[in-house]
Amino acid sequence: MNKLLLLTFWMTLAASSFGQLTSENVLINGVNRHYYQYLPVNFQPSENLPVVFILHGLGGSASDMTGAGFNYIADTARIIVIYPDALPNSFGQTAWNNGTLLSSTADDISLMNYLVDDVILNKNADPTRIYCSGFSMGSIMSYHLACAMNDRFAAIGCMSGTMPTDDIQNCNPAYKTPVIHFHGTADGTVPYNSNPLPSLSLVPETISFWQNVHACDATPDSTGIPNTASDGITVDRFRYLNCTPDGSLELWRMNNADHVYLYQPVNDLTEAVEIWLFFRRFQHNSPAAAAVHELDVTNRFSVSPNPSSGTFNISSLRAFTGEIYDLNGKRLQTIELQAGENSVALDGLDNGTYLLRDTQTGMNERLVIRK
Repeated sequence: MNKLLLLTFWMTLAASSFGQLTSENVLINGVNRHYYQYLPVNFQPSENLPVVFILHGLGGSASDMTGAGFNYIADTARIIVIYPDALPNSFGQTAWNNGTLLSSTADDISLMNYLVDDVILNKNADPTRIYCSGFSMGSIMSYHLACAMNDRFAAIGCMSGTMPTDDIQNCNPAYKTPVIHFHGTADGTVPYNSNPLPSLSLVPETISFWQNVHACDATPDSTGIPNTASDGITVDRFRYLNCTPDGSLELWRMNNADHVYLYQPVNDLTEAVEIWLFFRRFQHNSPAAAAVHELDVTNRFSVSPNPSSGTFNISSLRAFTGEIYDLNGKRLQTIELQAGENSVALDGLDNGTYLLRDTQTGMNERLVIRK
């Protein structure tokens, strides 16, 4: 089993008990977009917290990434974590619109701009400490956002995904985005140093681009990470010297590793932890001020806790009629929801996954019952 999925299974079960993870929906130019938001325990808007966006890979989902360990970091380091969902490409795979051949055509830039604005305006997040990370295609998208939204992200953390060749050719970042990159030398999905995929660079090309952006020395400082796990993988950390800003480029080469996410104690390190330790050193020197874009957000609603034992809190900006469906498309119930907070008890339903559909907009939200 993919290590990221295995970690997701166990950590999601544990994290659900905190009740901090909420499922959110928003219409972006008429298209329903879904994301999860995690607020640290005892969250207070007065805290002015940093935010980390976590992007999933090709064919994956936001729920895959909620178990990668960032929620635990959020509770101790006091950060807000947001996990957006991508939309399908022409092959039916969930994919980010990042200029690669497997991209979707979704308006992901408007989505990300909205989510950044929303967390600043409604959660009092610090606009100078907004970060983005991702795995595989989510990593590729993180590089794309460092170019397309250079005025919003203070640093990016890239796991097993390289920079699009189109961005290498055309990106000219005014803000010199700090970058930390993790990659396996035996990666058979996004190759490290040979046989590049169409529209994607190799790791040396990606690092060389940012080395030039930051005007770093040609030769990095190399350190071997203590090899404490019996996983057949060793890790070398390359820190580039005399960069602008200082320490703003790192490559963690995972020798003999395939397209995997490393985490302790199975491996020698946990990528999420190292990414946060890198992020916390940087603040954007001229972030764009929050400004709500002209997007249709009036139909937004959120559900928590999710999963639940059968009672859900549904928060909506307007009143609407909702319909509950099973996964076979059978309508089970109709409920009337008011603007504001609603407590909805679905005690008559068995354990499983159901859909809440807004009859006016067609927006759907998954409801998971675990008794």
